[in-house]
Amino acid sequence: MPTTDGSAGRPVAVHGLTTVGTAGYWWQDAESGARLLRGDTAGVHAVDLPAGPDGLTPLTVHPAAEGPPAVLYGRPGGDYGYLAEPGAADTVLARRPGLVHLARVPSSTGGPGRPGFVYTGFAPGARLDDPPVDGIRVAVHRSGEPFAEDRAVELGDGPLALVTVEATGDPSAVLVRSTARGVTTQRLLRPDPVTGRLVLTPLPAATSPRTRLLLGADRWWHGEALGTPRAVLRAGPPGGGEPGRAVVFPEGTALAWAWGTRRDALVRTVAGRGAEAAEALYRVDGDTLEARLVAGGRPGDSFPEVAASPAANCALWLRVSRRPDGTAAGRMELLLDGEERPRPLSSTGWPAPLPRTTRYCTAGDGGRLPVQLSGTAGPVLLLEHGGLTALANAPLERALEELARAEQLTLARVVTRSLVPAHRVPGGERGYNDLLHAARLLRGEVGPRRPLVVLGHSMGAVGAARAVLLEPGLFDGWILRFPVTDLIDFPRLGIGRHWTGMLGDPSRTDQRNALTALSPLHLPLPAAPLPPVLIQTGTYDTRADARHGLRLADRLRERTSVTLSSYPVGHVERFCQAASRRAVAEVTAFIRGCPAVARDLEGASP
Repeated sequence: MPTTDGSAGRPVAVHGLTTVGTAGYWWQDAESGARLLRGDTAGVHAVDLPAGPDGLTPLTVHPAAEGPPAVLYGRPGGDYGYLAEPGAADTVLARRPGLVHLARVPSSTGGPGRPGFVYTGFAPGARLDDPPVDGIRVAVHRSGEPFAEDRAVELGDGPLALVTVEATGDPSAVLVRSTARGVTTQRLLRPDPVTGRLVLTPLPAATSPRTRLLLGADRWWHGEALGTPRAVLRAGPPGGGEPGRAVVFPEGTALAWAWGTRRDALVRTVAGRGAEAAEALYRVDGDTLEARLVAGGRPGDSFPEVAASPAANCALWLRVSRRPDGTAAGRMELLLDGEERPRPLSSTGWPAPLPRTTRYCTAGDGGRLPVQLSGTAGPVLLLEHGGLTALANAPLERALEELARAEQLTLARVVTRSLVPAHRVPGGERGYNDLLHAARLLRGEVGPRRPLVVLGHSMGAVGAARAVLLEPGLFDGWILRFPVTDLIDFPRLGIGRHWTGMLGDPSRTDQRNALTALSPLHLPLPAAPLPPVLIQTGTYDTRADARHGLRLADRLRERTSVTLSSYPVGHVERFCQAASRRAVAEVTAFIRGCPAVARDLEGASP
């Protein structure tokens, strides 16, 4: 099961890394609840949190370099909550994780500035019980004043805008990214110190979702096509319109993602393939632009989470490394600007995954996809590697690793490709059918008698459901967790109207036809028998609306055994939530209870 805190001996999960000044913050979740820790040059300390509204839990804490933190209180695992700050008489409905502290916010009448922050949220009066889909806004708040007096920033993108705010090396400026109609715009927000007006300055537009702009104090870093073979990191002077000079990395190194501190940039890289692959963190010096190795390890296991901010002076990461005896250990490490080596903060036990073997399947468009196998016994569970959650400590992932170590399960993880608009993927390739091709490989590898179950989470449920509906004979069971299944009506479900740039626009005839051919809810049901299915939805899931799962369950009930469960959680689970642990237990019980799996287990019994 989840990790163990070395000092207390209790199971924990680590998540929510953030940096402020020269300190890093992170959550540790245990069965008894969650606590926020701060690590700095003086050691690791617990952070006391102010009491929140009855029945709500802290979703995100935004510590400030000076002054009290802002806390977002909401339902477990949710994305929306009430933003509160000591000194403010009211709260406002906001969305995580968007909040950036400012050193000084002038009043609207041009008076003296005071500390404050910029956040993404909704107009005063919006309710958590019925969160609005449209109306997301960027607002500026002055500490100690009512949220009802906050000033909204006019972006002019229309109701389809997805908005994030990010810190910069300038304590009085914020980077605002907004996406509308498939185009991502980047702007710099600065309050005018004289008039108090909010001034937006256009910056170079993002060419793709994999564009990263890091505005440090001395350098502006521009990452293009990160996570692809074309990835490059450039550096230029602050405020420059040109991306600047490219940073040179060792030959054969692929740039996966980038973060920035005030002076430097931190880059996650991958080099090599298969058993020879290596993951690393490089720090790019802001003066010389030299890329210096600071930590390395195996892909997927080495750095489950990394955090840094151009407004801070440090980077923070959770590092997992293997001991000489074969076990693994996790530890928090802090890298301060001006220091050569990371500073260890705390250690925790870590469930060492079984050694993985890699196979490669060929997708319909000819691409080769790695399929990593952990374990050699029991039923085979196929899942998308990044599809469970963004957190490496996901309760389900930890539970599945335990079953693999106990030789009760073989995990097969396939790194599927990013989804692209349906009308640009003839034949359903480029991500939508990748799980199906991996299942064909596995069926040939493990033989017809080993049970095979497929699991899809969120958008990964599209690929999992398509695999079963297209070739049900490959599978003995399927699991859809907090799924997306309706690619036609999704703009009217929850926040789905913001996905048209990623999936396609069903209001356009050509794109609607392509979406119909890909949508699990609209695929023709096969004549062959369907294996049993488990569908889980979240009451507070504002990303994948519960109606996606409900509609597919209704359609399948006459054709197979359907288990439909709803849990009082959001889209992202935490180990400290009892409901999350029950949902994990249901998944493992369903796998063991599938008829083919049960027969396999009975045959293996002495």
